[in-house]
Amino acid sequence: MSPLRRILFASLALAVLSLAAAIPTYAGAVQLLTSAQLTTGGSTTDYPGNPNTNVPSPLIINVGGNTVTFTVAVGNTIFRADQGNGFDGNFAPGTELLVTFTGDGTPGTGPLTINFATGVGEFGIGAQNNAVGTGLFTFSVFNNATLLGTFTQPGNGFISFLGARATDGDVITRVTISGSSTDTDPNAQNNFAVAPLTFGAAAPAAIPEPTTMLLLSTGLVGVAAKARKRRQARKSEEV
Repeated sequence: MSPLRRILFASLALAVLSLAAAIPTYAGAVQLLTSAQLTTGGSTTDYPGNPNTNVPSPLIINVGGNTVTFTVAVGNTIFRADQGNGFDGNFAPGTELLVTFTGDGTPGTGPLTINFATGVGEFGIGAQNNAVGTGLFTFSVFNNATLLGTFTQPGNGFISFLGARATDGDVITRVTISGSSTDTDPNAQNNFAVAPLTFGAAAPAAIPEPTTMLLLSTGLVGVAAKARKRRQARKSEEV
């Protein structure tokens, strides 16, 4: 293979590899620690039903052009409460809540699973344990069957913010939330309330820039052509 052809081949190979590297890859998700980290303009759910009553599980809510489904692990109902009416926590008075128990003294029905019919870029939700003692929330984020990440947040008797953002073109289609407590009462486990859910659309994926790679390859070819002309000129002078 002549030197010029080798340079041309290397230039084209570089362009192909650079284009492949520019294609977005699925990298997972990062945890959001406060609601201030959510992108403005997201959609927020309302919870149907009257406070201090049960609503069906799965609970399906249409909001922001998406269908969001809430499901508890045990039983076929979710307890619907308002702060101050069915749940006495630290949320703002009147905040609509879904609670993973069906009444005082009953076992928790979590984990709570949230499904998005259309994948989202981020979500955030306030949660509070319905138990005495040190608590911990664990939540996992999925893109269909692929686990993007599992995160933890303390739940020590106050409102915890649970949130995550998908990265590098990935989307979130499912979230599972579990709540644990050092309370010795077994009913304290997976017994918690969540406030309305806020979520945002998936961020646009990075777009490859083939024009840049083409210009780079063209430049390399030009350099190779000039080098060939110099060699040919030197050979002519020698003759």
